Amino acid sequence: MRKSGSSIIVFVLVGFAVIGIGMQLVTNPAAFFQNVLVWVGGAVLFGALLYFILTRLRGRSTGGGSSSDMQKYKQAVKQSKQKYKQPKAAPAKKTTKSAASITKASAARKKRSIKDRSRAPQLRVIEGNKHKRKKSSI
Repeated sequence: MRKSGSSIIVFVLVGFAVIGIGMQLVTNPAAFFQNVLVWVGGAVLFGALLYFILTRLRGRSTGGGSSSDMQKYKQAVKQSKQKYKQPKAAPAKKTTKSAASITKASAARKKRSIKDRSRAPQLRVIEGNKHKRKKSSI
């Protein structure tokens, strides 16, 4: 297998880094550990800062509701709730009702108001080939 020139350069640089770290660890271990702690602390601080900035930006765009899509969604939910809201039942009275008033109430319930009819789902009639079927059965 033939190795490219760039991979050989990378191996040489990694080798020099390992030799340098080893020499610093042998000659001055206190400075080495102090240097490592500074680098790790800096990386943690940078990561925490980046995390908080990204979560704040993400929170604004989706959870905060400032996005136009989120506003449209909330408006659609509000309209849907208004359209399909259930009327609250009146508390039942314990008085006895006559038979005539019961039949009147049931007749009133059976009639649908104009408002209820306007909320009916929009249905579409699909015309099929009804004539073919009738001719074939004759």
